[in-house]
Amino acid sequence: MNVESYVMNHPERKRDYEYYKSLGYGEKASQVLASLIYGDHQLAKFLKNFDREGRLDKLWAWLLERPEESPREAINNEIRSREFVRVDGASGGPLHNFLGGVFAPKNGKGMAMASAGGPRALSRMAAPDMECELVEEALPVMGAAAPAELRGGMPMPAPMPMPGMPVPPIMPAPGTVDHRATDSYEQIEEKDATSVLTSPTSTFRMTTTTASMGILLNQIRSGRSIDLSQVRIEEVLNYFDYDHGAWTEKDAKFRISTEQFKKSEGKELLYVNVEAADQAKERQNVMLLLDVSGSMSSQNHVTQEAIATIVGKLHEGDVLTLVTYSSQDETVFANHVIAGTGDKEDIMGRILEIQITGCTNGSAGIETAYSLGKKTYKEDWSNQVILITDGDLNFGITKKDGLKELIEEKKKTGLFLSVIGTGLYNYKDDKLEVLSKHGNGTYCVVNDLEDVERCVNRRFVSLTNVIAKDVKAQVEFNPKFVKKYRLLGYENRTLAHEDFVNDKVISEPYGSGGHGVALYELELGDATASQELKYQQAVAIPSEELCTVKVRFKEPLSETSAEISKAVMAGASEGNGSGDAGSADGSRNVKLAYFLYCLSEKLRKSDKLDDADKAYFQKMLESGEYKELAGDGGSEVELLIKKMR
Repeated sequence: MNVESYVMNHPERKRDYEYYKSLGYGEKASQVLASLIYGDHQLAKFLKNFDREGRLDKLWAWLLERPEESPREAINNEIRSREFVRVDGASGGPLHNFLGGVFAPKNGKGMAMASAGGPRALSRMAAPDMECELVEEALPVMGAAAPAELRGGMPMPAPMPMPGMPVPPIMPAPGTVDHRATDSYEQIEEKDATSVLTSPTSTFRMTTTTASMGILLNQIRSGRSIDLSQVRIEEVLNYFDYDHGAWTEKDAKFRISTEQFKKSEGKELLYVNVEAADQAKERQNVMLLLDVSGSMSSQNHVTQEAIATIVGKLHEGDVLTLVTYSSQDETVFANHVIAGTGDKEDIMGRILEIQITGCTNGSAGIETAYSLGKKTYKEDWSNQVILITDGDLNFGITKKDGLKELIEEKKKTGLFLSVIGTGLYNYKDDKLEVLSKHGNGTYCVVNDLEDVERCVNRRFVSLTNVIAKDVKAQVEFNPKFVKKYRLLGYENRTLAHEDFVNDKVISEPYGSGGHGVALYELELGDATASQELKYQQAVAIPSEELCTVKVRFKEPLSETSAEISKAVMAGASEGNGSGDAGSADGSRNVKLAYFLYCLSEKLRKSDKLDDADKAYFQKMLESGEYKELAGDGGSEVELLIKKMR
């Protein structure tokens, strides 16, 4: 078999190969990883014949000697050649009629029979440790897929899955609505504008999370409809990169950037970006917690890419622990010190032998990962649990309240939990939001290599290095200049005014170099001028400030908050050092955020866009300016626009 041709002649395999190479994996290892995906029982069984050291190179050399056209076919043939033998002289019965003979293990512990799915497909009904030989090569298809001449013209039932084998999800045809999908999300209730006189402050949990964007991309790629609850505007805004000036705030953990943008007569937008400093730890201690239950079979391809990225980004001397869970949890290896590129390839060779099967006892996996992490905890290192799952926790602790209680107890160990969500038709976003928020970690969703590259590869430092927790924002508006305001998005992240200074109220974490964007729509004017109450009169302190933006946060291992603030002058746009924040048309940052907001509302099928919003959005579409604004996120924006239309 020409492994290189097998990879290079297929666009997706070639793309994977090039990605694995970019992560530092060698030529042979990258070709094997692009050809084979973990999770398969036959692959796991076959790999037991190879030493773990240098496994990918040895597997590559073995494939070169095979006559088959694909690695999968070669492995399946090799497995069958070791397990089955034809029983000569057997006659009578359905097996003889279909197969021309009976096939059984050489040790006689079971019986083999063909199954639907291909002329060479076999299932085994015997003890798992038997060793046999196969003397028969080609076998006909059985079951409903069998030719009529084999079925004798009689209908036959479709084959049932073998015990212990993962059951792939039922997927609807592209472009149709899947009413059987069991995804779950926190419901969103859009809010109207708020009077500054009744509520002068807007308080919310600041976030760097991008999960909603990954969910939307997955819905679009799989041809499914979009629900309002899937469109969290703040997470769509956070997915994209913005222009940042040089970091001049010495020793500062955060900085606040703002910009005002005239929307229409009497209305403007306030753009707020809370950025974190680059404060990555030199060493990483990562507990990788991998969901290997049956529902994960739909996205094992993407999951393997994410795992390879995490392993590839670790440096020599970093520490990795791998725990898998399904019906039971298993520690694949613990406290493994990365020794170099060859060692990383050996780790990926071990990943290929992992099987996907069973239910999802995520709480047991969390218990094990944190127990191991507590034992291997290293002072002055980044100590991070990274969970890869679709959130379908159907065994152990399954309710959101129980998961919240579990993860809040576990985070006291000083280990933080970040979540990489993936999965097609049984995705539990609401549970993963709970785990990441209460576990002091970030949350992203990946269902394509592009998602992995952006959210795991490019933002790996932010994913694994939490530099602050419980980050909250509060904006106080001056009634002299602002009558009403509306925070665009953050519906499920709002807090009460008093929660801002209450250190017992948790919020969300920030990773190194992370950013969180908030956008306000302001109705300008003197709110005090219309005050008509008899017993209450608004008295504004003389000031030319439009508002004050405040941010509170805790150090990762502290329970006491620090606070920073920034006064925003009316009519001023200080920007963030990008050079054009004060231009008449606004900077790229505010224009991009505004366009993404309008697009998000379109996807929500919302009635919140006014005439000025619609005109701005249409102008961007007609001029094509949004393409330049989106930068390297242009392809993702095009997908959203196509779905919106």
